[in-house]
Amino acid sequence: MGDRMDVPLPKSNYELDIVLVGTSHPGNLGAVCRAMLNHGFTSLSLVNPECSVDDEEARNRAKHSGRILDTAKVFTSLSDAISNSSLVVGTSGKREVGSKVLKRHFVLPWEFAEKIRDLDGKVSLIFGEEGKGLSTDELEMCDILLTLPTWEGYPIANLSQAVGHCVY
Repeated sequence: MGDRMDVPLPKSNYELDIVLVGTSHPGNLGAVCRAMLNHGFTSLSLVNPECSVDDEEARNRAKHSGRILDTAKVFTSLSDAISNSSLVVGTSGKREVGSKVLKRHFVLPWEFAEKIRDLDGKVSLIFGEEGKGLSTDELEMCDILLTLPTWEGYPIANLSQAVGHCVY
């Protein structure tokens, strides 16, 4: 088993809040926490989750990042979850085609990282429900849209993998 060092979390000008909408799989919830802590992020907001932060599978998958589950904030609406945000970023694998996509260009993760490097304030990075993603109304609440550079033949990533790629 890997050793963990007792070191402080990395510091940045911005606070990154991972926002999960309608998460239903406890294993994904735990894996998201693990990916977040792997990269030094601990702020998690859940909007209408369909699984509990106390679920045994979520706790087992989170491993030593269970403290993120302990401090997760739960909201009944996305607008409440992002109300104190300086920048709201929606994620989607749908890109610029299809009825759920707005007529805005998507940024890639490294472009997003550059945009927020010197930003002061709270950045909400929103991920939609497994199997559905963010709705058009939810995407319209976002200042920026982000997508992963996945293969066009299978562009939709697993929730925890998508979070991991974005926080990296």
